[in-house]
Amino acid sequence: MSRVGEKIREERTKKGITPKQLGKKCGVTESFILDIESGRRIVNEKLLAQISKVLGVNLEESMALEPPKEEVQERVEEKPLRTIEITPVRRKEIEPLDQWEDALSNIIKRVPVCDVEMKEIKGYKSFPIIEKKVEGFHPDKLIYIEIPDDTLSQYRIRKGDRGLIYMNHELVNGAFHLIEYDGKRRLRKIKKVEGNRMQWVEGTQDGKAVTKDTKDVKILGKLIRVEIDF
Repeated sequence: MSRVGEKIREERTKKGITPKQLGKKCGVTESFILDIESGRRIVNEKLLAQISKVLGVNLEESMALEPPKEEVQERVEEKPLRTIEITPVRRKEIEPLDQWEDALSNIIKRVPVCDVEMKEIKGYKSFPIIEKKVEGFHPDKLIYIEIPDDTLSQYRIRKGDRGLIYMNHELVNGAFHLIEYDGKRRLRKIKKVEGNRMQWVEGTQDGKAVTKDTKDVKILGKLIRVEIDF
């Protein structure tokens, strides 16, 4: 158990507050509080300040004034050292990345890179969160897709490029949209036509335009930008 986790448990117990109640007041789960108290998670400054407020004690200040336990423990009679067998632990079992992700979740957003059907995550790209937004958009509504073919090559968008998509259902005339129709998903440049209809060039060799009723096509998101590898 870490010193800060032990202090949180001590003050919480004094106030008669359960982990569930403390978590609810701080906007986290009961298991999150228990993990902090046991030392399995790292508590960031913002959450520590919130816990201090709920418990009515400045945890940072009280810990700074409190001497480490090693300094106040009574001296005991020295005993012969005994050999302890250490069992090797796989790195994955002690990997702290999840803890760091939780601590950095307010300032860094990992945007997944998926196939066009969004069934497989192929990687992640990290972005700074500025004023609760990434690239001016809500962080949780962004996703990358890998361009699956060369049907948009006339727009210099080719297979293997990555398109950053803002997931919403609003149709913007003349914009590239991730759409779904006939059971498949495609990235196409959409044009509004008369009535409740839309049109795009399918990207086949004949280059014929496709016209559909808006009710037959599902708008999944809008293309913000395209990234390529040289």
